[in-house]
Amino acid sequence: MKIIFLVCFLLILHLAFSAENSIKGIVRENDNHDQPVVGANIYWAKTTLGTTSDSNGNFELNKHMPSWPLVISFVGFLPDTIQITPDTKTVEILLRKQLELDEVVVKERLKGQYISTMDPIQSSKITSTELQKAACCNLSESFETNASVDVSYSDAVTGAKQIQMLGLSGIYVQTISENMPTNRSMAAPYGLGYVPGPWMEAIQISKGTSSVSNGYEAITGQINVEYKKPQDQEILHVNLYGNEVFKSEANLNYAYKFNDNLSTMILLHGENHSKEIDDNGDSFLDMPHIQQINFMNRWNYIPKKGGHREIGVKLLDEHRQSGQVGAFDENLSNLYGIDIRTRHYEVFAKNGIIFNKPGTSLGIQASASYHNQESSYGNKTYQGTQTNTYLNVIYMGNFGSDLHSYKTGVSYMGDGYNEELNSTKHTHTEAVPGAFFQYAYNLNNKLNILAGIRADYSTIYRLFVTPRIHTKWNANDWLTIRASAGKGYRTSIPLAENSYLLASSRELIVDQNLNQEEAINMGTSATLALPIGEKELSVSIDYYRTNFVNQVIRDVDSDVHQVHFKNLEGLSYANSFQAEAFYELVHGLTINAAYRINDVNQTINGTLRELPLVSRYKGLLSLSYATRLKKWQFDLTSQFNGGGRLPDASTVNPLWKEEFDPFTIFNAQITKNYKLWSFYVGGENLSNFTMSSPIIASDKPWGPNFDGSMIWGPVHGRTIYFGLRYTIKDYE
Repeated sequence: MKIIFLVCFLLILHLAFSAENSIKGIVRENDNHDQPVVGANIYWAKTTLGTTSDSNGNFELNKHMPSWPLVISFVGFLPDTIQITPDTKTVEILLRKQLELDEVVVKERLKGQYISTMDPIQSSKITSTELQKAACCNLSESFETNASVDVSYSDAVTGAKQIQMLGLSGIYVQTISENMPTNRSMAAPYGLGYVPGPWMEAIQISKGTSSVSNGYEAITGQINVEYKKPQDQEILHVNLYGNEVFKSEANLNYAYKFNDNLSTMILLHGENHSKEIDDNGDSFLDMPHIQQINFMNRWNYIPKKGGHREIGVKLLDEHRQSGQVGAFDENLSNLYGIDIRTRHYEVFAKNGIIFNKPGTSLGIQASASYHNQESSYGNKTYQGTQTNTYLNVIYMGNFGSDLHSYKTGVSYMGDGYNEELNSTKHTHTEAVPGAFFQYAYNLNNKLNILAGIRADYSTIYRLFVTPRIHTKWNANDWLTIRASAGKGYRTSIPLAENSYLLASSRELIVDQNLNQEEAINMGTSATLALPIGEKELSVSIDYYRTNFVNQVIRDVDSDVHQVHFKNLEGLSYANSFQAEAFYELVHGLTINAAYRINDVNQTINGTLRELPLVSRYKGLLSLSYATRLKKWQFDLTSQFNGGGRLPDASTVNPLWKEEFDPFTIFNAQITKNYKLWSFYVGGENLSNFTMSSPIIASDKPWGPNFDGSMIWGPVHGRTIYFGLRYTIKDYE
C-alpha cells in the first residue's frame, strides 16, 4: 500500500508539473477559422522537440527552457513563428494558404559580356565568366577582350598602366566601385593595379556622361566595379597565379553567414615579382619589382523589413622598384633607380531603406580615404598625400506609378592634397557640396527618358551646373536606339595624376590658375539582336563626340625637355566611332568582333593637331569555345592597334619618327574545369611584339635627353602564365 501511495503521489505531482510546464494550442486555416489543420508540425526552433496537431487541430507540447520561438508548418501553407513567454498556456495559430507554386529554375550559360537593352544609358557588363577568360590579375587586365576600353603602359619604367575611352585619357572616365568614387587623382597612375581580378563580380562600362546621381566627373564614360558580396553563393575562393618571369600572385576570398541577415567577407591579395628582366638589353628593367598586400573586409546586414546596410574597410601597401638593372644593389652606385612606396586606407558605409509606399527608398553612401605616396625617380623626389571624404544621399520616388519616377538628393566631395616635388611644396584643398534631381520616364520599357540636372559649389571654382539627358527607344523586338548629351567637369591635379612622368629628364611645368575642365559629350547608338537560325546575332554601332570648353592640356611637343600643363587656348575634341558584333557560331563556340576609329585633335601653340600617342583605330577579334558542361574552355583574343602621331622630337633623337606603326597583340588561355577546381594556362603577347627602343637615351639616364614616358606599345614580350582556382559555393 505504501508503494502504491507513493506512486500515485508522484503521478499527481508529475501531472501537476506537466500542466504547469506545457502549452496547449489549436491550428486552424486563416481563411476559414472553423477548419482545423490536421497533421501540422509544431516544434521549438533550433531543436528537434515537437509534435503534430490531431484530427481537430489540437496539440500539446512541453515548454522548452530556455524558450525558443515556436515554429508551425504544413505543406500548402506559409510557415509561422510565434514567441512563447513563460506565462503562455494556450495559443491559437492561423496558417495562411500558400497560393504561389515553388519557383522553377531555368539555367542558361552566362554571357561573358553584353549590352543592356533596358538601361537608357548605353552600358555593357563584363561578367565573372568573361573575367576568367584571362588571368585577370587586376582591373587593368580585365579589358583585354573589351573593345571600348584601351589599356596601355603609361611609361617604360614604372609599370604604371592607363586606360583610354572614346580616344581620351582615363582621367576623363569616372571610375567608381559600387557607385562610390575610387582611384582618383593621386591613386590614378597605379590605381588599376589596386583592384585584384578575383575580387570582382562584374564590371559595368557606360559610354558618355552618366547619371547625375553619381556626380559630375564623368566626361567620356564611367567604369563601375562590383565586388563579390558575402551574401552571394561563393563561400571560399582561392586563386594562385604564376608566370615564366617568376611573378606570383595569391588571392583568398572567404565569406561567412552568421544568419539570414548578417554576413561578412574577407578579400585578401598578395603579389610579388623580384626577378630582373631586361630582354631588350637597354640596361633597364622591362618589368618593375612589385610587392603588394591588399586587404578588404565588408559586413552586410539585411533587415527583416527590407533594405540593406553595409560597412567595410580597404587596406593596401605596395612597394615597387625599377630603373637600371642592379640600381638597388649596395655594391653598385651611380645607377638610375625608381622607388615608389604607396599606402592606401579606406572606410566605407552604405544604408538602404525601403519605405512602405511602393517605389520609394532612401540610400546613403559614405566613404573616407587616405592615400600616401613616397617616391624617388633618379635624383627627383616626390611625396604626396591625398585625403578624400564622400557623402551621397539619394531619395527615390515616383509620381503614382512606374511611368514617372525620380531621384533626388545631396552630395559632398572633399579633397585635400599635400605634395612635395624636390623640396617644393604644393597644397590643394577643395570642397564641393551639391544637389541633384533626375526624372525618369518609362513607357513599358519601350521608351525611356532620363533627364537630370545637378548644381555643385566648389570652394575654388564656385557654382557650376551639370545637365544630362539620355533616351532609349526599343523600336521593335530586335532594334534599340539610344541618344545622350550632357556636360562633365573635373579638377585637374597635374602632379598627382602624372607622377610617372618623373621617369624622364623632362621638367614638369604647371601653370598657375588652371581652369576647371569642362566638356560636352554627345552620342548615339543602335543595338540590334537579329535572329539567325536558332542563334542571335548581336550588333552594336555607336558614335560619340567630346568637345572641351575648358581643358588642362599636357604639352609634350613645344619643348622636348619639358612637359607643360596649361589651359587650352582653342579647340579640343574627340570623335569615336565603333561597331561590334557577337554571335555563337555553333553550340559552345562564340565570336566577338569589333572595330573602332578615333579622331582626336587638340590646339597646341595655336595649331590644331592630332593628339600624340593615340592609335587612330583599334580592331578586336575574340574566339571562345567551351565544351559540354564547360569542362574545357579555350579563348583566343587578337587586338589590332592602328598607328598614330608621335610627339615632336626636335634633334634629340635622329631615329625618332613622326609616327608609330600599327601592331597586333595575341592572347590565349586554356582552362580545365572540375567541380571545385579549375586549372588554366595561357600566354600574353604571343607574337612577342615590343617597342624597339622604349626608353630614349637609356644609355645616359642622367643626361638631359633621357625619357621613358613616350610609350605607344608593349614594353615586354611574350609571357606564359599558369594558375589554379578553387571555389566552394553554398549549394554544393
